[in-house]
Amino acid sequence: MTDLDFSIDIAAPVARVWDCMFDPTAYRDWTRAFAEGSYFEGSWAAGRRLRFLDPRGFGMEAVVDENLPYERLSLRLVGEIKDGRPVADSRLHAEPAHERYVFSATPEGGTRLVVHLQSWDDGFTDFLNDTWPKALVRLKDLSESTH
Repeated sequence: MTDLDFSIDIAAPVARVWDCMFDPTAYRDWTRAFAEGSYFEGSWAAGRRLRFLDPRGFGMEAVVDENLPYERLSLRLVGEIKDGRPVADSRLHAEPAHERYVFSATPEGGTRLVVHLQSWDDGFTDFLNDTWPKALVRLKDLSESTH
């Protein structure tokens, strides 16, 4: 497993950043860095399952391990999805990967968001190192924009 950490300071309150990160419409926008048309199915509630998909039906399945609103959210990635179907022999079944998002208020009234990933170093690391910073910049732009 490889540990990856990404962080960004956003000039918006924690509640605004949280809402932009997990809102279905905003999610489709900021996750375009990973795949155009990305979306999720399911619930962000603790103990619930989520599917992160692209329009071709490729993605990941996760379980929400922890959801402390406006503080942190932890996911356990438990499977891969190809063509809309779970991959039977995914290594994630035996050894899940993990993601954790930590939100903290800055003295200026903004937000520091830290994303911690623990995943297989299977050639996907370069992709994550390239795309997470781009996705976070887009999340920052969305969070800082006025509605």
